[in-house]
Parts: sequence; structure tokens; C-alpha cells
Amino acid sequence: MVINCLSRLTRISPLYICVAALLFGCVLGASRGSAQDKGYETDYLARQLVGKMSSSDKKGVLVIDLADPSGQRQGFGQWLADRISLSLAKQGPALEMVDRTQLYATLRDQLSPTDKLDVKVANRLGDSTGANTIVLGSYGMIGDDLGVTLAAYRVSEGGPPPPPNYMIAMIYGMIPLTREVRDHLSEPLDSLRPKDGIYWPGVGGISMPTCIKCPAPSMHVPDVDVPGLVRDKRGGGDVVLSFVLTAEGSVSNLTVSKPVGYGVDEQYLKAAADWQFTPATDPNDKPVPVHMLFNVHFNLQLGPPK
Repeated sequence: MVINCLSRLTRISPLYICVAALLFGCVLGASRGSAQDKGYETDYLARQLVGKMSSSDKKGVLVIDLADPSGQRQGFGQWLADRISLSLAKQGPALEMVDRTQLYATLRDQLSPTDKLDVKVANRLGDSTGANTIVLGSYGMIGDDLGVTLAAYRVSEGGPPPPPNYMIAMIYGMIPLTREVRDHLSEPLDSLRPKDGIYWPGVGGISMPTCIKCPAPSMHVPDVDVPGLVRDKRGGGDVVLSFVLTAEGSVSNLTVSKPVGYGVDEQYLKAAADWQFTPATDPNDKPVPVHMLFNVHFNLQLGPPK
């Protein structure tokens, strides 16, 4: 019997950007400016994003309204998306923007009030508006400024293509709270900060951490009920661990959010206690603590691998 483990970081949230970031390896394409770059305006964010696009990615770009840290889309997210669209349009004639008024017509026609605007839905909206690239994003307070995350995806018929082909890049930056920004913010600033001081990775300008030492635990009798797994989990299963990743990159507050049983959960708790990560950082490269959900999917294979 061979147990193959594929680990991925994910967040259970309407905001899907940070999910895609680790699932499909876009962390390698994520970028940020240094403090000296002063990337505190939408023009800077636009330049960084366009620098990651191929020529075909630039032929029809649609920016979706940005979400707040809870995944909700407010009026400010619409205004900010309009500003980002204008900044992208200034990056040269090779970049063609899709008129965002088409987005609202499509939203009215295709989305019900209960539909969540996830990657699949965004892909459908992009396809309906003739976009080749969709840009999703989020914002949140970091110190006295507004942190922003933007992620660009390729649109395809019938849904997102297989990873990692559909994600172009994820970038992070900050926007100062000018009078104009404050005038358009209808939400209290404190509502855009984490109440516990712990952020979510990939959201509102916070980067995605990467695992540098995350070995899988041993899956042997008697610690693990292997016969039980073979009997009841022949198709494999998932273990979801919840923890706080500290600013130093270590694991704390570790619990099992989704157990699988048979002793597997206990083994992962033991192993995860010593895992190490490069910490998440804000756009000024300051390490910050983040909430994490670590999903481990395992498959069971009987007999020698084919």
C-alpha cells in the first residue's frame, strides 16, 4: 500500500485568491515592491501586474470589484476597481481593457443574489464579456495605509484550465488613505483590520507564506489503523489542520478542523507542530502572523504502483 500525500494551503472563505495562490503555484509569480519603490498607488500596482502578462493576456482585461477582508464587495471595491482599470489602461496601447459597464449588465443577467463570486463564476463573467484576462482583488487596513492584493487569471471556455496554466500572477501593494480614498470608503477603518491582529494570507496586501520544512508523518501500524483506512477510505481522504502561522514562521494554536480518523489526525498534529514556513509579510516586507488552513489529501493504492 502506498499513501501519496499532496499538501496545499487554503482558506475557507468567499475570497478565493489565497486559495489559488498555493494550489497552483502562483507564489512563484507573486511580487511586491520594496519600501523604496513606494508602490502606494494604483499606477504602480498596474505596472507590476502588466509586467507579468503575455501579449495575449493583454487582449481584453476585465477588473472585477475588489473585496474587503471578509470577502464582501462594497461600493468602495467598485470604485477601487474602476481606478485600477484606469491605471491599467494607461500602460500602453497593447493592453486592451474591457468596459466595466459590461460586467454589471452580465452580473444582472447571470448571477442570482445567492451566488458567490468565486474563480469559476469570474471565469464565466470574463467569457461573457469577451475578456481574455480577469483581475480579482481584495483590500484591508495595514497600519495607516490600505493594503491591496491583485491576481490575474486567464479566461477559458468551459471553466478555468488545468493548473498552473490559468493563473498569471499575484501582486501586493499599498494605497495611502488620501482624502479621496477616505471619501469613498463607506466602511469603518477598524472593520478592515483583523480583530485579533492576525491576518489572512493572500488578502489585502498580505503575502502567501511558503513551506520550507513540512514533512508528512509516518502512516504505520499501530499508530494508524491502516486496515480501517483501506476498508473505509479506499478512495482517499482529506485532513484539514487549522493553525496560526507566527511572524517567525512557526506553527501555533494547532487544531484539526476536518478529521479523517483512524489515527491519521493525531499523526499530522504531531508532525505539524514542528513545521516551518517563510512567514507572510505586508507590502513593506514586515513579517506578520496569519491564520492558516492546511489541507492534506491522501490517496490509497493497493499493490505496486503502475
